[in-house]
Amino acid sequence: MTFGWQLTREDSREECFVVDAMLGRLAKWLRVMGYDTTYSPSMSDPEAIREAKARGAVLVTRDKGLAAKARAEGVETVLVGEDLESQLKELADRGYIDLRIDLERTRCPLCNAKLVRVERVRVRRLIPEAVANRYEDFWFCPRCRKVYWPGSHLRAMRALLKRLREQIKGG
Repeated sequence: MTFGWQLTREDSREECFVVDAMLGRLAKWLRVMGYDTTYSPSMSDPEAIREAKARGAVLVTRDKGLAAKARAEGVETVLVGEDLESQLKELADRGYIDLRIDLERTRCPLCNAKLVRVERVRVRRLIPEAVANRYEDFWFCPRCRKVYWPGSHLRAMRALLKRLREQIKGG
């Protein structure tokens, strides 16, 4: 069983991930950062292991039991902590991710499809007028048809990632 929009490892940044059902927030962050990330809140442990194995993906989990089962089946696995910051730092410390957002590689946080840069005129009817008047750059998800722009949410994400990079450098 495959969950969400799937692209091959060659289409992704470097790593691709299967993130267990407890880590939806992390999955969204990895996608925005440009990493091909399979996630479903209903994915069972055996499905997560099968998906990671089939895709050659790194399985990311908080569940020690799942981590042990996956490792026993030869799946590369990272056991992470409970909060988002420690999860991101753990993946970065191990060299799996770069704590940066490259909008040219960003994926839809909802469905994992690669976003496509579009001109404002092409999405104007899909966004609020104030947004259309304020922003120049827009990205469109060809799968779920959502439109994204570099607003305050992106600035907050980048600020957090910068702080984590500095913590890793200083630590």
